[in-house]
Amino acid sequence: HAHAARLSWQAILAGAAQRLVLTAAGALTVEPTGVAHDLGAVFAWNGALVGRSMEAPEGGLLALGAALRACLIAGASERLLDMTIAYANERVQFGKPIGRQQALQQNLAVMAEQVVATRLVAQTVCAFGLPVNPLAVAMAKQVAGSFAAPVANTAHAIHGAIGISEEYDLQLLSRRLHSWRLADGAEGLWAQKLGAARLNDPRSSIDFLRDLAPGLR
Repeated sequence: HAHAARLSWQAILAGAAQRLVLTAAGALTVEPTGVAHDLGAVFAWNGALVGRSMEAPEGGLLALGAALRACLIAGASERLLDMTIAYANERVQFGKPIGRQQALQQNLAVMAEQVVATRLVAQTVCAFGLPVNPLAVAMAKQVAGSFAAPVANTAHAIHGAIGISEEYDLQLLSRRLHSWRLADGAEGLWAQKLGAARLNDPRSSIDFLRDLAPGLR
């Protein structure tokens, strides 16, 4: 759907004080962002929220949202990489696919590294399950947010003009990457949280990292 005003929700998970409340969507005021094709919206309410309530986990709704955004960025980045590789192998210039050009291959290799790194941090935060691990969330959102824009930029650089055409799905995915990068805190916020946690931890860096990677325990 092109605009948030056209979307429909049955229920919204909202944060209020130290609680999370699953409330009926009709009880909230929904304002679209005004950005074309944006799936986001601003929700507002007056008074106390009514609905199923639960205690907020450590980090609250922000941490839950950031973990989700990291996973969304990972999935969209993977799809962009697949589309870009396919296009590079199909688009012919000067008698050969543009994917055979060394400079373009280098860009694709760097893009693939960024996509794999994003996938790994998303898998790491998911490995902890619920409630989310705040440090794993900080790592995942910081890394995913840092690579979202470069991945989108490389995809558009290789696709050229077709990448911004409304009929082609590339622009939908790159819009989402930029939106999800900023949602629930951009990479600067989560880098600060991660750095503060490291500085306040008396253990060695390797012991600190073990808590962020379940497979290293």
